[in-house]
Amino acid sequence: MKQRTWAARRWLERAGLISAGLVLGGLTSAAAGETIGTLYRKLEVLAEVLAVVENQYVEPIEAERLVYGAARGAIGVLDEHSAFFTPNEYRELLSLTDGEYAGIGVELTLADGLPEIVAVYDQTPAARVGLRRGDRLLAVGEQSLAGLSIDAVQQLLRGPVGTKLTLVVGRPDRDEPWSFTLVRSWIRVAPLEHRGLADGVEYVRIKSFARRVASDLAAQLERTPPRRGLILDLRDNPGGLFDEAIAVSDLFLADGPIVSATGKGGRLIEQHVARAPRTEPDYRLAVLIDGGSASAAEIVAGALRDRGRARLFGARSYGKASVQSVIDLSDGSGLKLTVARYVTPSGARIEGQGVAPDEEVDGEGEPDPVIVAAERWLRR
Repeated sequence: MKQRTWAARRWLERAGLISAGLVLGGLTSAAAGETIGTLYRKLEVLAEVLAVVENQYVEPIEAERLVYGAARGAIGVLDEHSAFFTPNEYRELLSLTDGEYAGIGVELTLADGLPEIVAVYDQTPAARVGLRRGDRLLAVGEQSLAGLSIDAVQQLLRGPVGTKLTLVVGRPDRDEPWSFTLVRSWIRVAPLEHRGLADGVEYVRIKSFARRVASDLAAQLERTPPRRGLILDLRDNPGGLFDEAIAVSDLFLADGPIVSATGKGGRLIEQHVARAPRTEPDYRLAVLIDGGSASAAEIVAGALRDRGRARLFGARSYGKASVQSVIDLSDGSGLKLTVARYVTPSGARIEGQGVAPDEEVDGEGEPDPVIVAAERWLRR
């Protein structure tokens, strides 16, 4: 047994699958020793598999390819937001620009091993061909998307401006999948949409929490201050920058908690609180959410509802509020790893549960019944 354990350790260290720095990070020496012993024992089977493949597989295969495959598989069993990246994939991930990229204009999640559309941005290739929330992407060209991570799918969807791609799509109300041909374009999301409603009610839709959206919202509310109340529409908002969600919440709260992050073992990692400067007047505030409201949108909705600042209308939100850390590895590869989960001021967990509205309203129809319900409440 000792010889096999030593062989496992030598193979894994030679292949670069583990390193003392990765295993020991954040542990005391005693705890680290115990953890390493357990890890080596558990990794014996993996080491045996890799050694057998290396020695007996019919085709030559590089150790690096085996290691990356093992790493991808290990991270892939954690959750849909964690991922392993080879050096080339990792460089591409880090090179993406904030809020602007060449693609088709969709936000995705994983459902039953397939990418499912959470939101479609307005005036994008996806919107123009009629893709909508709930559609599942089955293939890009001849490449099946089953079992791929969200990041891997996004890499297939992105590409040079003006290039074409063919999507095979499934929709719940259709028996057979069908295909679309789209032309990639620059995706620029205008984050705010504003209009004035009757009787001093203002309406603002935040489409995504892109950079500067909080300052843009503050400027808009200064230009058109709500006299009767404000409808803040976060439907089909897939999230965005965490700091912008905090800043938007802070606009409507003078003090107290906004959101907390809990890590391994429920340990409190950080807590964000509101500050008094530049707080909006205490007019009535209605927040609209639905199944496409995710991440940063859920943080804002949960904070304003829990603190008694807003009433929520619509449908339960998506339920994605976790913290991913991007970690460099020694050979240029990298990890995106879920390291914490957000909870609302009341201690409610968002991840996997979503935020429930105070008043559930079906969002289909004309005029929009959710906006109608929110207006009715604001005018009471």
